[in-house]
Amino acid sequence: MNAKNFLKAGHFPTLIAAFLYFDVSFMVWVLLGPLAPFLGEQLHLTATQKGFLTAYTSAGGSLFRPILASSVIVLGRRTGLLGSS
Repeated sequence: MNAKNFLKAGHFPTLIAAFLYFDVSFMVWVLLGPLAPFLGEQLHLTATQKGFLTAYTSAGGSLFRPILASSVIVLGRRTGLLGSS
């Protein structure tokens, strides 16, 4: 495959949407880490709950990504709406 065909492959809006999804998910994960002590103090969380607070965003994405990928076969483009809700 040459460079010209490679650049034309794929769907550009899908690439942008995937990048924004990853970027926002990572941003939330990075922000929850430093905020965990303050949130724990305000909400009276245990150490375990603080750990789940920061781990949930990355673990949730990792666990649901294969399920959503498999559901594209059945639901098609509506899977994006299901994943964002």
